Amino acid sequence: MKKYLLVGLVLFSNYVFALFEDEEARKKINDMQDQLNNIEKSLEFKINQKFSKNLSKYSSELNELHDIISKLIGDVEVLQFELKNSKERHKVLYQELNDRILKLESSAKNKNIPQDKLNEVLEKIPQGEMKLKSEEVLEQNVDLVPLVDKNIELDEYAEADLLVKATRYKEAFEAFDKFIVTYPNSDLLPKAKYSLGYSQWALKNYNAAIKTYSKIIQLHTNSEIIPDVIYGIANCEIQLTRITKAKKTLRNLISKYPQAEIIEKAKKRLKALESINL
Repeated sequence: MKKYLLVGLVLFSNYVFALFEDEEARKKINDMQDQLNNIEKSLEFKINQKFSKNLSKYSSELNELHDIISKLIGDVEVLQFELKNSKERHKVLYQELNDRILKLESSAKNKNIPQDKLNEVLEKIPQGEMKLKSEEVLEQNVDLVPLVDKNIELDEYAEADLLVKATRYKEAFEAFDKFIVTYPNSDLLPKAKYSLGYSQWALKNYNAAIKTYSKIIQLHTNSEIIPDVIYGIANCEIQLTRITKAKKTLRNLISKYPQAEIIEKAKKRLKALESINL
């Protein structure tokens, strides 16, 4: 009996020892698993951090490239417009020259001006010159009818303006483009150019619109529409997501033209932009 009891105690002690040993091994395995999990999380955090940093860098570079491409597209649009404008202007001016010469010849015949004196005047016109000098015409006592009919000019401007109001911006652009070429000395030229830029903006040609607006500021410095032109530039910059530039443009507008009618709109627009955190 004692013998069996002793054997039982030995077996039980071995079982208990094995049980404690197994529990300790399980604990070590759990500790190792926790360490592996921590290492995995640390690696994942570092990878994400590096990826996020690189992504931000690449995103910034892509935005810069996008701005450069947008600027190049705008430059191309402006060059195409200027080329077309130049061709149309030359056609109009050559036609003007031809009409003037015909009118001069007709007046000379009516007033019995000798042909040799008339030829003298005509020979003084350099090749490519687009207008006769008034002194030379007056010397021959020849009256020329003005080439520009003011009523026609006003009608054409009004028709182009109606196209803008009717939101027919492509047709409005073409109408104002033609007006600018046909009436380069018109008192309405600054307003026509502004409407041209507005049509470009409405057609989403924002870079081209900025170029048009900038030329108005450069060529018509004292025009009453300059505040509206600057406001138009700010709107183009907003559409191109150049928010910092737009804020600066609006601040300059408010500072330089505090009494302009557009200022209230400019202040509201600036306040809305100030709420955007960049």
